[in-house]
Amino acid sequence: MQRVFLYLLRMAEVSFRRRLWLPAALAWGTFGTMAALVLGAGRAPFDNPVLLALHRHATPALDGLAVFFTIVGNTGPMVAAGILTAGALAWAGRRREAWLFAAGVGGSMLLTQAIKYTVERPRPALWVSLRPEHTFSFPSGHAMDTAALAAALFFSTPRHRRNCWLVAPLFALAVGAARMYLGVHYPSDVLAGWSSALGWVLLVQLVAGGRASRLGA
Repeated sequence: MQRVFLYLLRMAEVSFRRRLWLPAALAWGTFGTMAALVLGAGRAPFDNPVLLALHRHATPALDGLAVFFTIVGNTGPMVAAGILTAGALAWAGRRREAWLFAAGVGGSMLLTQAIKYTVERPRPALWVSLRPEHTFSFPSGHAMDTAALAAALFFSTPRHRRNCWLVAPLFALAVGAARMYLGVHYPSDVLAGWSSALGWVLLVQLVAGGRASRLGA
């Protein structure tokens, strides 16, 4: 009876993952649109207007908040969070979830660098930033890392999905907004980071779901 229950549970999980094709397609479509605009026209039509609008509303308090979210969302803290989470999952005996989490977050981080050095987009230069950056701009690594972490947490911690949907996405949104506020990323960089990270994590889950379906057949 227990084996039947576990089998049905796994099939329900596989069915859930199969429905991820639509959001995955939307995510990659958004990324493709941003990439096409950047490669074709050099920027999205809303890039400069959004950055200038944010800069007009700058205050010392918002400066401090933006710097805080930038520091917390840096590569070091995100790598540490990813390693700790994957380690905790493995320690709890959930090795499959640990591997999928690592593939989602780690793969997204590697993909970030590959895209950056393929597109080679310069950083915005509309004003002197409080925390200037000198690497390539597209996509935003901060946006991509935090979005990948949020999405991977959703799939790896099913018992805490309500909290993941509340806290982790808000954190990713705050970090992306901070990067635009500081003038070190265009909105198209941030949108590309969010969408490609989500698309990558969904792709990992779809591949895992397809493999589980074949094994269960």
